[in-house]
Amino acid sequence: MEDLIRKILPEEEIINIILNIDDEEVLREQLEMYYDYEIAKALLVLEPNSRKKLYRSLPIRKLTDVFEELTPEDAFSILRETNIETIIKIFKEMETDDLVDIIDVIDDRDDRITYLSLIDVNKRVIIKSLLDFDQGLVGSIMNNDFVSLPKNFTVKQAIKKVVSLAPEIEFIHNIFITDETRILEGAMSLKELISAGYDQSQVIEDLMSTNLKYVTPATDIEDAIEIMKNYDFLLLPVVDKYNKLIGIISYDDILEALNEESDEDYSSLAGLSEVAIDEKETVFKTIKKRLPWLIIIMFINLITSSIIIGFEEELKLLPTLAVFMPLILNMAGNSGTQSLGIVIRLFATNQLDHKKAIAKHILNEFFTGLVNGLIIAIGLFLMVIIFNLIKGQDFTVGLNFALVVALSINIALIVATLAGTIVPLIVNSLKIDPAVASGPFITTINDILSLLIYFGLASILIQSLV
Repeated sequence: MEDLIRKILPEEEIINIILNIDDEEVLREQLEMYYDYEIAKALLVLEPNSRKKLYRSLPIRKLTDVFEELTPEDAFSILRETNIETIIKIFKEMETDDLVDIIDVIDDRDDRITYLSLIDVNKRVIIKSLLDFDQGLVGSIMNNDFVSLPKNFTVKQAIKKVVSLAPEIEFIHNIFITDETRILEGAMSLKELISAGYDQSQVIEDLMSTNLKYVTPATDIEDAIEIMKNYDFLLLPVVDKYNKLIGIISYDDILEALNEESDEDYSSLAGLSEVAIDEKETVFKTIKKRLPWLIIIMFINLITSSIIIGFEEELKLLPTLAVFMPLILNMAGNSGTQSLGIVIRLFATNQLDHKKAIAKHILNEFFTGLVNGLIIAIGLFLMVIIFNLIKGQDFTVGLNFALVVALSINIALIVATLAGTIVPLIVNSLKIDPAVASGPFITTINDILSLLIYFGLASILIQSLV
């Protein structure tokens, strides 16, 4: 009976609460039980009047946290239906990097200027500078919401300052220490600061760590991801060319960047420009993105067609060759794409950063292709024999043909697995994104090699029968 009862989702509960409770104080108390993410999901489906009711009930800090859980596109869509006063309050509380993301999705120039004008002047200058950075650089995800203290502060002064900043700063677990010109000189954790509280006269310059890792706005996001992963950092300072502290990147910024990087890699593997669905994108734009790849693959596939034409006589003498040709091509293509996907993932996590790791991975892939090929070859060998017996073909001829098919699939899988591994390695050594050597290209290369192997062995078989 319980299986028949649909569990009510948190966002549905929130919507019911907003619709049925008019007292703002009671509504606020009820909503405190829910996470920001859950309220954000409810906000997406609420009617404008119900949203206004929600805005009046939530403290502005809580409401800002809810908006920060939305995608930039959804946040902007809802803000367009929100009154100016509420937008100004939200923008005042919102983190700089989240504001950059929202402003960045506004295509209309006049709209962008309008929304920028609603942001505090000092914050607006920072946002406009961040909007100029390429999406692949640290500057595009940098946040200026952090705790920095002068190095001559005592522990007592430092604790007092951190306590005063805590309500406004999202990340206070790392404290950055600068000199009077804001040059980054050290860092310490909040735990280290509190632990030093037994002697509050100590100067934090004597307590801070000077073995720092940092990046600049022009650092590739992938390099920043690697630093944060290797050193298990939650925050990473960003400095300018004079080593002045100008911002941070946080673990949530990195998680978002990782997701975007994964989307880009999957897009490249598919031979597309992007995975995300753009509701504004027209059919013409979609065609424009995909058609060039299809044209390139078409010309490459002409080689495959030429190979088949070159072995036309073999197909006439042994028509059964055509039956198993698609199977061998598809199996080789799938094996190569699997290897390519693994290599792209290893590159993304920097696990192929030295020759020993590369050699080990190639060897592993060779044995993987060999074992997979053997298992599939044995199964296919038996299937071909049964197929030939059903057709009433001579057993000796059928046996030899089964050997050709089995040997072809075995060699094809080994070659395809190695091609899916080696091609992106070569591309990467040429300083080109390895995802560019995407699935369609690997599949086409494997088609050519598999056909040459298959028809080459078939030619030897036919010559032995003549």
